[in-house]
Parts: sequence; C-alpha cells; structure tokens
Amino acid sequence: MTTTPIAPVPATTPPRSRNGPRALLVSLGTLLILTGVVLLAIGGTAAWANQQRDDDGYFRAGPERVSTETSAVSVPLLELSGAGPDDLYAGDFLGDVRIQLESRNTGVPLFVGIGPAAEVAKYLVGFGHDEVSDIAVDPFEVVTTTRPGGRPAAAPATQSFWVASDTGTGARTLGWNATEGDWAVVIMNADGSPAVDVDVSVGGKLPAIRGIAVGALIGSALLLTIGTAVMISALGLSRR
Repeated sequence: MTTTPIAPVPATTPPRSRNGPRALLVSLGTLLILTGVVLLAIGGTAAWANQQRDDDGYFRAGPERVSTETSAVSVPLLELSGAGPDDLYAGDFLGDVRIQLESRNTGVPLFVGIGPAAEVAKYLVGFGHDEVSDIAVDPFEVVTTTRPGGRPAAAPATQSFWVASDTGTGARTLGWNATEGDWAVVIMNADGSPAVDVDVSVGGKLPAIRGIAVGALIGSALLLTIGTAVMISALGLSRR
C-alpha cells in the first residue's frame, strides 16, 4: 500500500495594521495644530496691545479723580516679584512706570512718592488716609478704604525712605523703573494738610509685551507647520 505524503501548508503572516500608527499621528498632529492656534491668538493679542501705547511709549490708564477728606491716598502694597527667565522678572516686565497727577485745588502743592511698603506703613500710622483697595484698568477706577486719624507730624518730602518722589504745584509726573520688592505709593498735599483732590493717571512701558508677541507668533508658525506635516503623513499612511 502506497501513501502519498501530504505537503506542509506554508505559514502565513497576518497583514500588519496601520491603524495604530495612523491614529497616533492624527492625535499628535491635532495637538500641535491646536497649540499653534492658541499661540497665534496670544501672539495676535499681544501684537495688538503693543500698538496701544501713547506717544511716549506707555500703556496708559486714566485720568481718574481721586479725592479724600483725609491727608493722604496710598496704595499700601505693590508686590513685584518674579521667578523664571530674566524677561519675566517683575522689573523687566513692567519696565518704566509713570504716575501723572494734578491737583483740583488750584495752587496747592502736591507730593507723590514710592517707597518700601514697611517704611511707608510706619509713616502712615496715626494719621488719617485712604488706602486703595482695588484698581480697575478699563475703565480706570480706584476704590478706597478710609483709615481714620489725625494730621501727619512731618511733611512727606522730609522722609528719607522714598525711592522716587515728586513735589510741587501744577501737573506732576513721577517716573520710576520698577524693581523687585514690596512697595507702596502715597499721594498727599505737600504740607500734609487734609482734603486731597487730584486727577491721576498711571502708565507702564511693559517691554515684555513685544517679546511675548514675537515669541508666540514664531512658536505658532512652527507648531502649525509641523502639525500640518504630521497630518499629511497620517493621510499618506491611510492611503497606503
């Protein structure tokens, strides 16, 4: 009896699925494009904001009338600090700060000063003043809280702790290059008398705005280009 050998069945390799790599590319491309769109919006907003400076290069808010029956108006604490690249430090972000004011009481000399918050707080102890509790920028509005007390024993210009100050009649301008620290701002009649009534505007150069705009727009262009290339690769893989 003769038996015919049975030929072995050749092993077959199952077709490789491209769904996994394609889905990964689609997800990556979508993430890159969405991030690029967000950066584009940030860069566009920063570029628009950078055009809103006045003739001196400041972003300006005001003027706003600030008045009190006490002897001073103060911003008790400005915390300027930063952690990260140099361009994000408080001083680099704010740049030059400008405070402009003019008394509504004709001929009354004004004083405006910026000093360390702790030293200013010691000076203000015991005499009546209004503390700024909130500031809105658009529209510019100042909200104050009154601290009762008497009249200061010494005129503000006689104090030695001010890092920047200005005093005199008429329109006054105080310029200051913002540096890291805890600061306070005080506006008074120069002789410390009560009834302060002024028009105030504030401004800052904010040099970091230009850098934010340029960086965000460049990053957006790169991410959108890479994201589009990844999506095209995913489409090509799908067709194959």
